Amino acid sequence: MEKLYYQKEAPFWEAALPLGNGRLGAMIFGGTDREQIALNEDTLWSGLPDNRCNSDMPQLLVEARRLIDAGKFSEADIFITKYMSGHDNQQYQPAGDLNIVFTSPASATDYRRELNLETAEVLIRHGGITRTAFASCPAQVIVYKITGKVSFEAQFSSVIKGKAGSAGSTIFYDGTCPVGHENRTQSIWTDEQGGTGIKYRMQAAVTTTGGSVESVNGVLKVKDSTETVIYIAIRSNFKDWKTFPDLSGIDYKALTAADLEQATGKGFKQLETEHLADYQPIYRRSVLTLPARPGDERPLPERLAAATEEKIFAPSLAALLYNYGRYLTIASSRPGTQPGNLQGIWNPLLHPPWNSNYTTNINLEMNYWHVEAANLADCAEPLLRFVREIAEKGKQAARVLYNARGWCCHHNSDLWRYCVPARGQTMWSFWPVCGGWLCRHLMDHYRFNPDPGYLEEIYPILRGAAEFFLDFMVERPDGTLETCPSTSPENRFIDPGTGGPAAAASGSIMDMSIIKETFESVLESAAILNKNDELVKAIGEALPKLRKPSIGTAGQLLEYGEDFAEMEIHHRHLSHLYAVYPGCDFTPDHNREYFDAARVSLERRGDISTGWAMGWRVALWARFNDGDHACRVLKNLLTPVFPDNQGSSGKGGVYPNLFDAHPPFQIDGNFGAAAAIGELLLQSHRRTPDGKVIVEILPALPGDWNSGKVCGLRTQGGLTIDLEWSAPTVFKAEIRAAYDGVFVFKTPGGSVEKTLTSGEVIHINK
Repeated sequence: MEKLYYQKEAPFWEAALPLGNGRLGAMIFGGTDREQIALNEDTLWSGLPDNRCNSDMPQLLVEARRLIDAGKFSEADIFITKYMSGHDNQQYQPAGDLNIVFTSPASATDYRRELNLETAEVLIRHGGITRTAFASCPAQVIVYKITGKVSFEAQFSSVIKGKAGSAGSTIFYDGTCPVGHENRTQSIWTDEQGGTGIKYRMQAAVTTTGGSVESVNGVLKVKDSTETVIYIAIRSNFKDWKTFPDLSGIDYKALTAADLEQATGKGFKQLETEHLADYQPIYRRSVLTLPARPGDERPLPERLAAATEEKIFAPSLAALLYNYGRYLTIASSRPGTQPGNLQGIWNPLLHPPWNSNYTTNINLEMNYWHVEAANLADCAEPLLRFVREIAEKGKQAARVLYNARGWCCHHNSDLWRYCVPARGQTMWSFWPVCGGWLCRHLMDHYRFNPDPGYLEEIYPILRGAAEFFLDFMVERPDGTLETCPSTSPENRFIDPGTGGPAAAASGSIMDMSIIKETFESVLESAAILNKNDELVKAIGEALPKLRKPSIGTAGQLLEYGEDFAEMEIHHRHLSHLYAVYPGCDFTPDHNREYFDAARVSLERRGDISTGWAMGWRVALWARFNDGDHACRVLKNLLTPVFPDNQGSSGKGGVYPNLFDAHPPFQIDGNFGAAAAIGELLLQSHRRTPDGKVIVEILPALPGDWNSGKVCGLRTQGGLTIDLEWSAPTVFKAEIRAAYDGVFVFKTPGGSVEKTLTSGEVIHINK
């Protein structure tokens, strides 16, 4: 079942249904007497271009290193927090709401509200009235049709300061985003010179069959229409991350009017046809089907409630999670748009949790874990462009903060490609190695689509990240290279000297895993592109000197390289397991001792956590080929959560609309779960000693998923695979090659090596 189905209207935002075309987002509540359409546009952020950097950092870095080398970890933590954190990044802003009040409401009998993933449409039926809504990517508008006789008044509202009005038969709202904020809770609307932030217009036009339409003082009045179509457009004056909006030259009001003129000229039928022709080929590339069970036809809240009570949840819910994750990606990340933030593109708050920013110490990356394997490589374009832009902005941060070459960024970013440490505690603010993690996504795109031309484009970015790491690391007396100060994102240990909490040490395993991976990516790329200069030589010399992982007395992988007592043994982050997933340095046949120690660490962290963190746990259990354990965590992830009991970092789960609950809402858990479910069915991260791609078919199939099918999974090396199985050892796979290559296929029935040429199709059956 590829629908989210309900018998009641949404009582709160986390139960409304999401639509999106990559740039525009809408949440449809489906009220019977009053409809609320909550609107977003991906360039609406607070702030302006910002180049502030703390020029005292090089001197402060010396003192922080002295404290750490002296074993004064708590003191170093306090020092970094006080002197070396920066200022807040900016906040993603809501556009506003279109509020529709029906003057003669239809009966609420026979109510049904659904989101159809196959069509990317919301459908609402009750009392003889049908409403259909979708977000058109080709037309760049939100379309909302009402079939049945209605009368209503509609008007815009927003928490953004602005003015509503009418233009002909349309209504609009002109808003201006804040130039900044104080402590995430108070907006600053003008700067010291009276300058303002990003400006935008929301505008709606209506066409009717029968009845009448008029627009008065920002209120749209429709009377006795038998078929009504509302078209909603939004445009801003944002140009790019380095241009002040007022200097962009963009006539956003004219663009909004043009969007509406084009849309109303085509009408609902043509727009829907173009919408489906655009969306469905992308969505249908990869769809998962798992065994249905009695009760799957129930409304989603009932299915989720039942899943918490059942010993093993219905496999169809896992399929829905996978398909929904892909749907949300198509809806929130299209070529040319901004990358999905902490909430994708859906946010109703002026001051959203964690600014609804790009949290680059896990969450932004998790948003895109699944895109290559789930056949959405084109939806990765916004992230890949983001990395190019932040690499350009990050050159200043590397130079001013660290006297280093190359580029760097820290744990937060925003529309303006913020690169410096954020204000706050050391455990999150100081983490200058995240550029390497972002580079992993550049390389993943190449490995799934091995085009040397693309590799040539990204090579300078990889090289710049490696240059920074060479300059930032310190060399110890034994010749070992490591980061200092070093943190493991958002976690702390117990300082053996004081017994208090500390986050700053040397050479955390996550730092060193990412740096090792970045160095290897540069060397691999240089060999393919036939590049050999002094930097490549320096990286080759530094690679074997990087600090190696350590294993603790309990057999666990040590997060900080020392056997410090853990501050929070069940911490949500799993940073020290990076080299298992999303990395691939620790596998059953490479660094096996660290792979086994990582499993011990995962067991110690436990299965219950925040929503997104459980998604990461599922992916790790997939890499450990334990599908049944992965399913137990997926069951926890499906725990129903409601806004009135969310808490700050409590038990995670999903909201009634299947949005991931940290809580509160963070969309990365939806994407992490989709990636993890794909990993249970197909993996291609391993290599043979001579470099062949190992493709593992059904490597971690849960015992309860005794039959199923999935189309369009992709592998490194450019294969696309359709799978169908009726038992773990009974399956058939159709494999299509987009590039020449040699592959080793590992299946439940054995192993076989195949040499494939571009365009070739083969079948493996058992």
